[in-house]
Amino acid sequence: MSNVPEGDRSPERPCSKKLKTLIVDDHPASILLLQDMLAEHCECFAATGGPQAIALFDRAIKEAEPFDIVLLDIEMPGMDGIEVLKVLRESERHWKKHNLLFGESKFSRIIMQTASDSPQDFLGAYLEGRCNGYINKPFHKKELLAKILAEG
Repeated sequence: MSNVPEGDRSPERPCSKKLKTLIVDDHPASILLLQDMLAEHCECFAATGGPQAIALFDRAIKEAEPFDIVLLDIEMPGMDGIEVLKVLRESERHWKKHNLLFGESKFSRIIMQTASDSPQDFLGAYLEGRCNGYINKPFHKKELLAKILAEG
């Protein structure tokens, strides 16, 4: 039985349980593509915006099963990826401070996705929110997997 809430992943894309991964992108087609690319290596959860991502992220920590990886789109309507990144990192600090981030859990590895060629987008995400890396769109499966597995 899967612990993925209905609607959080494509039903035809069963994922392994190696890396618990949150995909945050405002384009459902991008989410489906990422789920397909990651199916062999990840248990995929999805959010189409900042508030949904934050809720899933906090719930995972409360359930003592934090995400290993978050793939976070920088350019989203409403809350952009950098704003979401800041909230996710603050949430981790809160849970860690109150000893509610359990066991050997470490902070999630957050990889920003961007269609922009501007290094300032990544620099802003790193300096303001402490992301762990970035990947430029469009990317290929081999490149994505290398990035995710190298981050581990």
